[in-house]
Amino acid sequence: MPSSRSSKLVGVALAAAIAASGAVATTALTVATAATAQAASSVGGQITRSEVLARAKSWVDQTVPYSQVSYHTDGSGTLYRQDCSGFVSMAWHINTSGTNSGFTTNSAVNYSTRLAGLDSLKPGDTLNNINTHMVLFVGWNDSGHTSATIYEEPTSDSTARSRVMTRSDMTSGGFLPYRYNNIVDDPSARVYSGDVPVSGKWGGSASTIGVFRDGVWALRNSNSAGSADVVAGFGKAGDVPITGDWDGLGHDQLGVYRPSTREFVLRHDDASSDSLVFGNAGDVPVPGMWDHNGHAQMAVYRPSTATFTVRHDDGTTTSASLGNPGDTPIVCDWDGVGHTQMGVFRAGTNPGDANTFALRHDDGTVTTATYGEKGDLPVVGDWSAKGRTTFGVYRPGTATFALSNAYTSTADYVFKFGNGGTWS
Repeated sequence: MPSSRSSKLVGVALAAAIAASGAVATTALTVATAATAQAASSVGGQITRSEVLARAKSWVDQTVPYSQVSYHTDGSGTLYRQDCSGFVSMAWHINTSGTNSGFTTNSAVNYSTRLAGLDSLKPGDTLNNINTHMVLFVGWNDSGHTSATIYEEPTSDSTARSRVMTRSDMTSGGFLPYRYNNIVDDPSARVYSGDVPVSGKWGGSASTIGVFRDGVWALRNSNSAGSADVVAGFGKAGDVPITGDWDGLGHDQLGVYRPSTREFVLRHDDASSDSLVFGNAGDVPVPGMWDHNGHAQMAVYRPSTATFTVRHDDGTTTSASLGNPGDTPIVCDWDGVGHTQMGVFRAGTNPGDANTFALRHDDGTVTTATYGEKGDLPVVGDWSAKGRTTFGVYRPGTATFALSNAYTSTADYVFKFGNGGTWS
């Protein structure tokens, strides 16, 4: 498996919906996926919402400085002006490359259609005050549509950024909602039904696998074929399985994330449970040893902005970005440093395509590796008790786990377990 270490992660996006996780080794998988954001649009042609967001985020990641006279590449060599409207024209892949006045806040209305109201906004649309400023809409942050995440080139002496914009900011600032005439929705979602892979250190020093099926956990004590060593009921259909050392006992415990209520429900060894509400609708749970203090903290990943947000024990939060909008989060201790680190999984898009794992280290570099094939679900763990985590996949069509002890294309453990699943 080709592996590289680099300071920047670049790629296409995968729309993640729910996750299966494994303790210190927590992995997220896609149960409903939209087609990945292809860098397939032509200048001035149709473009998907996910590609618009990915293009915009590329400038945010590069912290491209604001300028009304300078130009920056969109990544393929096409140059766009580095001010607020130039930023939107780049994200929309408008055919005004290199021009000083071809696309402005005022002329943008010739390329777009005004929407009925703010509640009609979708990712990739814009908020435009034609006399002052325009921003790219990423998504609402709550069901009441009281605030949204936006991308923008703000003002001089600043750089491309992501920020929260309240509804009152939109209305008081004279911003109106517009939709690019050539933007299209992403293709219909593929939906997965079946066993969800999980992993954890149930009692030994190595991570072993299991599956979650509508509130029933079937767990193995070794990475091999055979009957479940433990069968336990916790959660219900529609829940997302999570595992972690909630109590600092040195082994993993069961839990679920309930998307309908944004609720983490954690099971303790005495069979009692408690819960915590955290995150927003659409977030993916990624609990882990974020604080290096012996027990897990709750965290979420927001696919629309590729942002991890950790809730610390004192109730404060910190956020960091990795990947592209829609990537599937995977988190674990990649380096054996005793705390959880971020990563993302990018599924292959066509038959025969390999999946990409991108693992972020404490120094900010990212190791990328390809493994598995389209349709696989990611799983991570310390399979050989080496003190650091590697990855694997679960192949639903054959109910097969393929686990690697190193960042190579070679699987060290290949075996069948569970009932598998299907994509439709």
